[in-house]
Amino acid sequence: MGQTALIVVDVQRDFCEGGALAAADTLSLLSPLDECIAAARRAGALIVYTRDWHPQEHSSFQANGGPWPVHCVAGTPGAEFMPPLRALPGDPVIEKGVGVDGAGYSGFEHTGLAERLRERKVERAAVCGIATEYCVRATALDGLAAGFDITVLSDLVRPVRAEETSRVFEELGKAGVKRSTAADWLKSF
Repeated sequence: MGQTALIVVDVQRDFCEGGALAAADTLSLLSPLDECIAAARRAGALIVYTRDWHPQEHSSFQANGGPWPVHCVAGTPGAEFMPPLRALPGDPVIEKGVGVDGAGYSGFEHTGLAERLRERKVERAAVCGIATEYCVRATALDGLAAGFDITVLSDLVRPVRAEETSRVFEELGKAGVKRSTAADWLKSF
């Protein structure tokens, strides 16, 4: 079996409670996610972080005619990883949505992530983080399309709208994305 990666999607201040575009119940995500990252690291997984890293004039912002409030502007406190999460030296940090146009939901969209994973002989990846129906969904589907065995950690994702979660998991399952709890996924090493 090839290398395994854990892709931690957009756990940034602006997407957590008190942030500009907060997902639901993110404070309960942080400690279990941090524990999963540590356990996956001990098991030899590559830990990958994605983050929205938008220019101020990003087309998705309401001020620029888009649907979202200003969020995760590159270099601002809102774009920082939410503590206790932090990338360690050697952990790839994938910045997405860096151009003015395009939603930038997927960690694989114009980021070179697929190539970086292949360079490290990654064959399978678990996806977790924020937000279930946007960036987690897009990252999982694009990872699958890029040829990786993808599992979404259902207990370590948070939606913007909780009522969307079951529909998203159904869509992902039909596409071929697996679903697991973090504890069960960690047992697969």
